[in-house]
Amino acid sequence: MEVGTLVRKNPIVLKHDGTILEAIQLMAKHNVGVLPIVDGEGRPLGVISERHVIKALAAGVPLDRPALEVARRELVTVMPDANVYDALLEMRRRGVRHVLVVDRDGRLIGVLSIRDFMREDVLAYIGFQAWQPPDVGGPEIMSL
Repeated sequence: MEVGTLVRKNPIVLKHDGTILEAIQLMAKHNVGVLPIVDGEGRPLGVISERHVIKALAAGVPLDRPALEVARRELVTVMPDANVYDALLEMRRRGVRHVLVVDRDGRLIGVLSIRDFMREDVLAYIGFQAWQPPDVGGPEIMSL
């Protein structure tokens, strides 16, 4: 099963010069907890989440500061043809709840959250991938 099959719509994004306040407003308007920050070509530069906003507020960072100042710059990206099991393992290894789906030119196609992997068909596929017998030659077993 490929990651691209889980991408539902064009992602809500923040432009590279967007402020923390603009990020908050977009998150509230679209009921999302994370926003990719993209350059003029649609390539992700960072990700700002509700957690980043809370930490910035607690540190007294003004809301008119660029969102990129408080965003995570180390991104977890996958191509649409990536295996969903491998993408989930990478999210777990990196300690993130979202993965960015990008095209061959690095432009953003979509954002997947851990919730997107909780569909019955996806869970069944992941379960099969995780627990298949070693002689099948499948991927590593996911430890819980």
